[in-house]
Amino acid sequence: MTFTPEQERIFNFVRNGEGHGIIDAVAGAGKTTTIMACARFAQDPSRVLFCAFNNSIAKEIGRKFRERGMAEVTVQTIHSLGLRILRENTDHHHRLQMREHKYATIYRGEEMQTKLSPHIQALCELNNLNPKAANSGDGKQSFAIKNLKFRIQRRLLNINQKHRATLNGPTFEDFISLVEHFGIFTPNEEKSNTFREELEIYYAAHRLLLTAGTELAARSYIIDFTDMIYLPFIWKLNATSKFDWIFIDECQDLSKAQFAVAAKYGKTGSRVLAVGDPRQSIYGFTGADVESFSRVARMTRATQLPLTTCFRCPAAVIGLAQEIRKDIVGAKEDFGQVETISIDDVVELAKPDDLIISRLRAPLMVLIFDFIDNGVKVQVAEDEAREFINELKSLFKQDELQASIKRRYRGFEALKDLVLQRNRWVIRQNAAKIPKATEREIFLESENEYLEKRLEFLHKKWEMWQKQCTTVGKVLEKIKAYVSAKKGAIKLSTIHRAKGLEENRIFIIDYDKLPMSRPQQKDWEKEQEMNLKYVAITRAKEALFLVESEEIEEMEDESSLFDALPFSTDKLRKR
Repeated sequence: MTFTPEQERIFNFVRNGEGHGIIDAVAGAGKTTTIMACARFAQDPSRVLFCAFNNSIAKEIGRKFRERGMAEVTVQTIHSLGLRILRENTDHHHRLQMREHKYATIYRGEEMQTKLSPHIQALCELNNLNPKAANSGDGKQSFAIKNLKFRIQRRLLNINQKHRATLNGPTFEDFISLVEHFGIFTPNEEKSNTFREELEIYYAAHRLLLTAGTELAARSYIIDFTDMIYLPFIWKLNATSKFDWIFIDECQDLSKAQFAVAAKYGKTGSRVLAVGDPRQSIYGFTGADVESFSRVARMTRATQLPLTTCFRCPAAVIGLAQEIRKDIVGAKEDFGQVETISIDDVVELAKPDDLIISRLRAPLMVLIFDFIDNGVKVQVAEDEAREFINELKSLFKQDELQASIKRRYRGFEALKDLVLQRNRWVIRQNAAKIPKATEREIFLESENEYLEKRLEFLHKKWEMWQKQCTTVGKVLEKIKAYVSAKKGAIKLSTIHRAKGLEENRIFIIDYDKLPMSRPQQKDWEKEQEMNLKYVAITRAKEALFLVESEEIEEMEDESSLFDALPFSTDKLRKR
């Protein structure tokens, strides 16, 4: 294999250089191949640790090292390295139990609910709600209280995960920095006169939940995924195994806790070689951030090593990518194809093995409806298929999912009317929170249209399959089978899950809306949205289809008839 001068410089740094290094690699530059090749220049491959981004990548890298006669290189994910530390530092390592929803289970437990009760009551009162009305006959109060309690639970679990991943400090000021950075509360909530008081209550509740989870891990050895990287740090545990070289892949997506775990496997004199692309930092919502790459470089005082040649994309695609990352250059002589098309063209143009990607899941769902209606096989990642089905399921109550459509409703039409009425009410409630009339009207139109499309699709499928599928639940099971084709299928994915993938032909849905923007967007969120556009563009090996969004006609004036009607936002809140 012939290497570029940039790659040779990296090899020379490993062989003859000193200190730590960080490779700034553009998309499609063969960064994993490059960093794997660096292991050949280590004096003792058994003293090399390769930190992979996830389990599937770790297995693939391990297999490649074995094929190259370097089976002694240790390849693990950082979470598995954290788990290894926990196991090495307890006499009961075999008793460690993984519970994916550990903190949610703790939250719902009777003991935690008793402890949280005064805090939840205080938050209800600050929101002008009487917590005793939750089970009363007052439907409006009951709904509002249940909605608030759901938001409290969701926020506390979100804060808990972010706190552990980022190694956020213990003080109230640290807590404020965390919730502000991740936008835990809405801009309207932040403007409230009682916001500071609410924050103090959330902080106290957060500390209760965090303490309970940590004590459970110490007492009963029950942990979750984030505990694997959090507990070694707060318990000041160390790794018994040390390595001369620590290779870290995808370092732009490291959280502070992940880097802290990787560093525990080094000793005085160990060297770190990290590789990543700052422009592919897209996981800020998990605890990583756009500063991850520069933070690793700063903390290790690393030598900067560029890798700017993309071997994946043709010239036409490289030209688009250069609008975002100027130093990317292409190795391919082929010009390739970049074409702008409408959303209506996608079903006709897409063919098996094409990859269709979107910033949001909703446009993918509508496309899946069209493909299934046309008898076209589609493939969606397992977790994405589960989310796809759950989104459809969420439109219905539990008994509606399980009831016989013919016996209870005499057909799908009556059930559809019930579901439409209920979900349209929710849409109106959400729309009432949008201050600008134009944005509110666009939201109402798009959300109602999307709701109707989902229900029309389910109606149509039930009409076709009613002999085998007597309930909505059975219809959803059959739909899931349709989106899980393995061969000869068109692939659909969100951009987040498409990272690391490549395909000859790529369709980017709603390309003209990228980077996605929204009111009160933070600077790091704007940067990550631009990064998502870059990731989407650089998946294409031959052809890139830029799919324009459906236009929604905007109103000429900021005010609208909606505001003039007597049943505008105040009345909607009372209905």
